[in-house]
Amino acid sequence: MSHTVADELNHATLPSAAHLAGAGEELLIAVVRPTPHQESTRPAPERVAAQRAASRAALREAARLAACPDTQFQKSGERGRPIPTASGWHWSISHDATFVAAVLSRRGPLGIDLERIALRRRLLVERVADTNERAELGETADHALDAFGFARLWTSKEAVLKAEQIGLPGLTECKLTGLDGEWRTRLTYRGEPRSVVHTRIGSHLVSLSSTAPFRRVLWDRPAES
Repeated sequence: MSHTVADELNHATLPSAAHLAGAGEELLIAVVRPTPHQESTRPAPERVAAQRAASRAALREAARLAACPDTQFQKSGERGRPIPTASGWHWSISHDATFVAAVLSRRGPLGIDLERIALRRRLLVERVADTNERAELGETADHALDAFGFARLWTSKEAVLKAEQIGLPGLTECKLTGLDGEWRTRLTYRGEPRSVVHTRIGSHLVSLSSTAPFRRVLWDRPAES
């Protein structure tokens, strides 16, 4: 996969859709937005529905910025996999109670995932990361894998497995192979190399992977306060 420049932009600095469409380079536009209507006084089903609605709104904004002509984004019944749009655009979304994220590509399936950076139960850590992966991420006999390292690996694997359209059943076949600085991670899926790029927003990490080569990622994301 081509090396990617990850440009972090806020609403004020994001170029217009027309400029992006005419840039003449391989780029992905990922939109991240705060999740509305998540007050604890609201019923849980209402909060989840708001997350889903907000992720679809982010997807429509990503489509506008990428000059994608489609407005309908459907999932298949089996595992809810995204179906390419009528004009052939691939897409992916992710959401939780704090942020939603969305991205599109004309060149091939892709995946995006976001998670809060937080300590997890050891059982989950060992399920997601084998001994070699934990060591690569800095775990030693004296220091357990930290919250950022786990979030980096977990969201990377999720993004790759979404792009492969297999989901968590493929977890054991997705392996960490290296770290390129703080914001790029290398993995393999069934022996094939995959690359993931990241951005951090407060206590959250967002990770993106594509099955097709790309040069740049434009993160349209909230500005840090």
